Amino acid sequence: MTSDSKNSNDHLVGGRTVPRPEQATQRSWEVSVSIRSLGYLGIGTPDPDGWVAYANDVIGTMPVGPPGSPQERRLRLDEHPYRFCVESAESGGVTRIGWEVCDPRGLEKMALRLRTHGVEVHEGSPEECADRQVDRMVWFDGPCAVRTELFTGRHLSPAPFVSPLGVTFVTGDQGMGHVVLKSPRALEAVDFYRDVMGFRLSDVTHLPLGGTFYFMGCNPRHHSIAFVESRKREGTHHILCEVSDMDTVGRAHDRARAHKVPLMATLGRHSNDWMFSFYMRSPAGFGIEVGAEGRRVDDATWVSRVYTSDIWGHHAVNDGDDAYAGTEGTAR
Repeated sequence: MTSDSKNSNDHLVGGRTVPRPEQATQRSWEVSVSIRSLGYLGIGTPDPDGWVAYANDVIGTMPVGPPGSPQERRLRLDEHPYRFCVESAESGGVTRIGWEVCDPRGLEKMALRLRTHGVEVHEGSPEECADRQVDRMVWFDGPCAVRTELFTGRHLSPAPFVSPLGVTFVTGDQGMGHVVLKSPRALEAVDFYRDVMGFRLSDVTHLPLGGTFYFMGCNPRHHSIAFVESRKREGTHHILCEVSDMDTVGRAHDRARAHKVPLMATLGRHSNDWMFSFYMRSPAGFGIEVGAEGRRVDDATWVSRVYTSDIWGHHAVNDGDDAYAGTEGTAR
């Protein structure tokens, strides 16, 4: 290879040259990782009350407050004070992402690293910290036009979590689940989360209907955030809520049918994170994945790879930019 050839550590993805997945994984852990997990999400929707009712009646979230109170729009999955904060917006999508950082020193290190890379970092006000129920929070304008917050010292709820539907969610050291964002500039977001935020590139998936997904993690969950190339616009593709077992997924599927919630993809099992799941369209327009049995990642032995299909299922229900298709038989 000549001296002016492309770096030998690069390869082609979607017709473009990007770092090899295994090389990207190595680079991410050269950064001292202070971010531990996905802590909370802001949900914007034209119909906040409808989204809250859907989350409680179909997913199984627990509202913090009684009906009609402002706290009704804060939804719990576990011992955290809330994981979803639902608010009014002209269009549906994630309005903010909150990442939990290990401790105050880790937050200082992350803020300094962001500023070193030219990111304008803002200190969260006392009112904002009280709203998030954290000791300290900083924020910046993140990829895909989503406000991104880093926080430490979250105040856990003294009240036990009790799902109105008896659902147990898988959270703990893996955080609340994952969020997938779509963008025509997905690779820029991947670079930022790998090289600045310190995430690993868990793997890459090319789907039969088109679109390349880049999965990124910061803890034993296979991915806490992912980015998909979108031909249209930036926005939210889907959010995962992982539950305790396959039967709980099946019951959620039954509830979706009973409540006439549109499906995005049928039941299936992913080849990369092994999640047994289905996808449904929330009232805000983006998808919710309910799944179980996701694999845990050991960074000491993990190798990033490229996938082109799921193990089975996940047949697309709708065509279009947001339709998910994980198996070859779904191509139309």
